[in-house]
Amino acid sequence: MPSNRTADFAAPRHVENTDECFFYHTLDLPGFGEQKGEWDLRGRFADYTDHFDFTGKSVLDVGTGSGFLSFSAEQAGATDVVSFDMDSTIRQDFLPFCDKPYFKDRAGLVHDRDWWLNQWKNAYWLSHRLLKSKARTFYGDVYDMPEGLGQFDVVILGSILEHLADPIKAMTSAAKRSAQTILIVTPMIESDDRIARFEGDCARPDDDYVFWTYSEGIYHHVLNMLGFDVAKIGRFEFAANWSDVPEVRHVITAQRKSA
Repeated sequence: MPSNRTADFAAPRHVENTDECFFYHTLDLPGFGEQKGEWDLRGRFADYTDHFDFTGKSVLDVGTGSGFLSFSAEQAGATDVVSFDMDSTIRQDFLPFCDKPYFKDRAGLVHDRDWWLNQWKNAYWLSHRLLKSKARTFYGDVYDMPEGLGQFDVVILGSILEHLADPIKAMTSAAKRSAQTILIVTPMIESDDRIARFEGDCARPDDDYVFWTYSEGIYHHVLNMLGFDVAKIGRFEFAANWSDVPEVRHVITAQRKSA
């Protein structure tokens, strides 16, 4: 059920090779073979979205990275896909360790990490071309996704909320863009109590990019505030390249309440 999309979508980049690419998800690319990423979800997209039926759906993939979820949604039958990611790393949140660049030299950090973000975008556009994707792309602010994007049958928040200082604000932005369904993939505390665990640890400065784990109770209440009911919550394990032990992620399927 796509609606009018008046946003200024990104112009495609023509990327020839993988030398200047960073892959967030492992992808198999024609002519290049396997490109290793932080996550390997190949063959697991159905689990990652808890077997949601994408046939004929419009999809907004928030935090697309190198595009695996967008391309997989197309392959699963979605007919209108928009990939969303940050326009600049000025949008990126980090924990405020006083001896790290986010605290000491934010402008310098943004300059350095925009180079990395450019590699991320290159990986997306190379994959987009080689996989013959028709997805459109928008770069902006996850906390304020513009009205011009329109509304979508389903909005995917795939392992992004834990990396944000304000996950509720991001869910609010996503809810405004969803006509029917929000799919949230995230670590979760299995409790009906409305509690959150702060993941920051002053003894682990390298882990400055993970903020919160929310409970099931928080998701039920926040999504209800936003006009959605939690239809189901699945629990799955996925392979990540930093661990020999599979990572547990919960998949929340939230449906907009009937008027």
